[in-house]
Amino acid sequence: MHRLLATAVLGSALVTYAQSPSQVGQQKHSFEVVSVKPSAAANDSTNVDTTPYRIRCENVLVRQLLMMGFTIRSESQIESMPDWAKSERFNIDAKVDEETAATMKGLSREERQKWQQEMMQSLIEDRFHLKSHWGKKELPVYILTVAKSGSKLKATVLPPPPPGTDPNAKPRDPGTSFSTSNGHMVVTNGSMETFANQLSHMMEMDGRVVLDRTNLPGRFDWTLDWSPERQQNSFHGADGNPAPAPTADTSKPNLFTALQEQLGLKVEQDKAPVDLLVIDNLERPTEN
Repeated sequence: MHRLLATAVLGSALVTYAQSPSQVGQQKHSFEVVSVKPSAAANDSTNVDTTPYRIRCENVLVRQLLMMGFTIRSESQIESMPDWAKSERFNIDAKVDEETAATMKGLSREERQKWQQEMMQSLIEDRFHLKSHWGKKELPVYILTVAKSGSKLKATVLPPPPPGTDPNAKPRDPGTSFSTSNGHMVVTNGSMETFANQLSHMMEMDGRVVLDRTNLPGRFDWTLDWSPERQQNSFHGADGNPAPAPTADTSKPNLFTALQEQLGLKVEQDKAPVDLLVIDNLERPTEN
């Protein structure tokens, strides 16, 4: 089970995949039981617990649900969202039925994550009455490229298959392990597309989408350490009031410098066409 406390990485709770505009509105997989209630929390800390068959969100914003359910890297990709949806928060508990859970156990990790994404879409469409369409707009972005010094990334070396495995069988992808907290990131078996997606959720990017232009195929392992310029607003004391945020570690470089010095990568400002999820209708959720 994974617990995400920092709102900047909520989009990684459900890994997103490329989705064509025609897919919106088609029949999707869905949760069997869903509870949606307004949050009574007096702070803006968001908790998300996910398992392959259940998701529980505490004090979550609608935009965070949209970023989990659709191929959205940044809030800048959501257009025409009503004002109430930018501030009102909800508690959500959703799970699948036993038959669906049994079927999902036989899926690959990637297929199971695609089902989870569809289920989140269905939840938003059913309970928040979402109607939407895809558009495209030129927006300020960051471009992820290889620095002049060259890439310092280490290619992933997968472990050998277990004894007795069919030598002609396609190797099973173990998936990507991605962990980040307070300026420390550890990634195993990660692609540059996945990295660009994760960077897009980080506060240092100021809401801009990060596009992968490294031309580095394959998977890599890396560790990155930097001093966050702004602390996540998710630290709270026992009384529910904001606790003092950790002091930034000035011995570490900022994110942009760390990318270049430690990974041989850089990000540069640019403009590019970006996919937009345009909200046609969104309503406060129906009662349980």
